[in-house]
Amino acid sequence: MDLQEQWQAEGYLVIPELIDRARALRLRAICEPILDQWRVANPDVAATGKPGGDPDATVMRHLNHPGYFANHMDWFCELMDAVADPRVLDIARTIFGEEPLFRCTSLFFNPLLTSKDGDWHRDSQFTTPDDDAEKAFLAAHGRDGFGMQLQIALAPSADIEFIPRSHLRWDTPEEYAIRKGDGWKNNRSNAMPGALRLAVEPGDAILFNPSGIHRGRYHADKLRRTLMLTYTRTSEPYQDYFSNQPWFLAPDYLAPLPPAARQFFDAFVHTYQSWWRR
Repeated sequence: MDLQEQWQAEGYLVIPELIDRARALRLRAICEPILDQWRVANPDVAATGKPGGDPDATVMRHLNHPGYFANHMDWFCELMDAVADPRVLDIARTIFGEEPLFRCTSLFFNPLLTSKDGDWHRDSQFTTPDDDAEKAFLAAHGRDGFGMQLQIALAPSADIEFIPRSHLRWDTPEEYAIRKGDGWKNNRSNAMPGALRLAVEPGDAILFNPSGIHRGRYHADKLRRTLMLTYTRTSEPYQDYFSNQPWFLAPDYLAPLPPAARQFFDAFVHTYQSWWRR
């Protein structure tokens, strides 16, 4: 199968060495001080209301916020170049069948204190009010995917679990009992049938349809550093916290980037600038 066929049929892809190991380690060296700063003082506090990260936090968003790069413009260029990398965008373009649109940068990491296996979920459950609405969403968007989560390992990891082909259908009774049953009481169960744990090395990428059933694993004694790049179709922009990045309106924000990267992010600005200004 080609990339689009596998994406539509299985709901996930593993791309070995999407970026080379040396680049992955450079990105990790950039993400570490960003994470350290975020834990102390999140520069995006106006949007989140949270001044910094909890010791048991496992994800942060918007690594490209200008507050992280006051004295490190080289970090900014390296990070944004990864988001707009032609090979990455070609994969997204092939899967979507149209131009990809940037949406968000995220970093997943291990907690400092308390280990946990993550919650089994579909991202669709967070944007729909009930099961009927979620079923309708899956019927409309399941096969092709509303968006794409592209996770690049910056350290060796086997902490992403996905149920292949689950994006094409509703939960089996066993899956539903774990994902939503008894008021979500069982959603960290390790007994999820058909779950596939994906192991990757620095530079490898996992792409999955977030409408499929999936989860992450977060253990204080197991280093996890995963850079997630989120894209949507240009024809299906979505206004939410992920895409709410008004700092792109600063006239010099994109100036340090090469022309091809600026052109890619200009499409993001064009799509959302009126919403940001409101």
